[in-house]
Amino acid sequence: MLSVEEARKRILDSVVPLEAVEVPLLDSLGLALAEVVVARHDIPPFDNSAMDGYALRSEDVKGASEENPVTLEVLGDLPAGRAPGDAVGRGQAVRIMTGAPLPPGADAVVPVESTRPGEGTVLVLEAVKPGAHVRLAGEDVKAGEEVMSPGTAIGPAELGMLASLGYARVRCVRRAVVGILSTGDELVGVEEDLAPGKIR
Repeated sequence: MLSVEEARKRILDSVVPLEAVEVPLLDSLGLALAEVVVARHDIPPFDNSAMDGYALRSEDVKGASEENPVTLEVLGDLPAGRAPGDAVGRGQAVRIMTGAPLPPGADAVVPVESTRPGEGTVLVLEAVKPGAHVRLAGEDVKAGEEVMSPGTAIGPAELGMLASLGYARVRCVRRAVVGILSTGDELVGVEEDLAPGKIR
């Protein structure tokens, strides 16, 4: 009689890897990758605000506090999804929303909670350092970086990453077709009544 180890070895020795197929992104959920996934661009793709607030030059608000606020001219609003306009100059700021690209000239964001809006101006009540509340381009993933390797199981997180990188189709290992063969005198069909000693 074969040992369990020998039986397992014979089975595994006869296994042939399934072929790779290219599928639409949404159809890849639950499959295994058959290729290396490389980032096509940085994530995030540009420097952007991590907070609702005001994009400004950090040197303009050195020493700012509630007792010693700094007044800046507000150039306008910059919501997420819009390209930045004019550069932020000395003594200026742009009201910015979370996810919006950092305008040229600005190197930090002060949260809206640390400001008081005025008529075309804003009072800044907090000093910030360069890079404060800014997500830098490539902070999460850099262009050219290997993000996933072959064999990676594609779950919701992997699906989201692939979508973020612009992969509309991916090469995956074909889904296996599995058959189960049950044998035994005690077995009856699902449509049959259970007689004594029988199981489904």
